[in-house]
Amino acid sequence: MNSLRLLLAACAAALALGAQAEEALPARVIPAELVDRQPAMIDARVLSISAHAPPGPQAYFLGFAGVGEERVFAQEIDLAARRFAERFGLEDRSLRLVNDQRDLEAYPLASVAALRYALKALGRVMDSDDVLFVALSSHGWKDATLAISNAGMRPDALGARQLAQMLDEAGIRWRVLVISACYAGSFIKPLANDQTIVITAAAKNRPSFGCGAESELTYFGEAFYRDALPTAPTLRAAFETARLEITTREQAERERPSNPQAFFGALMEAKLEGMVPGRESAESLQPSH
Repeated sequence: MNSLRLLLAACAAALALGAQAEEALPARVIPAELVDRQPAMIDARVLSISAHAPPGPQAYFLGFAGVGEERVFAQEIDLAARRFAERFGLEDRSLRLVNDQRDLEAYPLASVAALRYALKALGRVMDSDDVLFVALSSHGWKDATLAISNAGMRPDALGARQLAQMLDEAGIRWRVLVISACYAGSFIKPLANDQTIVITAAAKNRPSFGCGAESELTYFGEAFYRDALPTAPTLRAAFETARLEITTREQAERERPSNPQAFFGALMEAKLEGMVPGRESAESLQPSH
């Protein structure tokens, strides 16, 4: 808890980022009182989640919107949370870390320290057979990192190996990670194993498209969360449908292909088959032979 407070205090004391696009809102400073409340905000949300954690394999969601100066990332995480809740019956087992300069208090702020703190807290609530869906949306860089910034915060970055280590330390074994960012394919190798699915918006050497101060969703967010996920029979099918939609759009706009990538751990993919709400009851209604 102390490390989280220290980092956020340093962020609050730093100068705001340089000039943003003309459409961006004026910079805001994170109040010290809000910094002090960050651990308690995460604790309160996790306490609420623990009240909705029945026995048996359950799904949980953690969203991370990294850059607060562009609303697109917060909006994409909002859609991701709703889509996964609808598909996997998450109910109230959802936690978001959001940088959004339009509203600094709706959710705990997104930082490396906050993510580590949140994962450890969720790890104490989750059983060994539970699944965590992690959605990350931000700018990405070729060195396998995601950007973290917000009004009044010192810029930071989240690394792929760092994220893998956090998940391991939290004891969260079953994982589905969806990373919407440029060069997001660089996260696959450090995170891939039989109990993990990693879906990314772009190859490790390609940018993705659709971020910006006026964007509602990125190209990936539209294709995967908005269009494919509600009706696709599996996550693999949703990814393939989204990849085709993105490729077709980029070709029409004469953009260099972002080439979305994915890794499907065999054990994780099989486990999800039994976790779609209504599947068992629907199968029980089938006539026996």
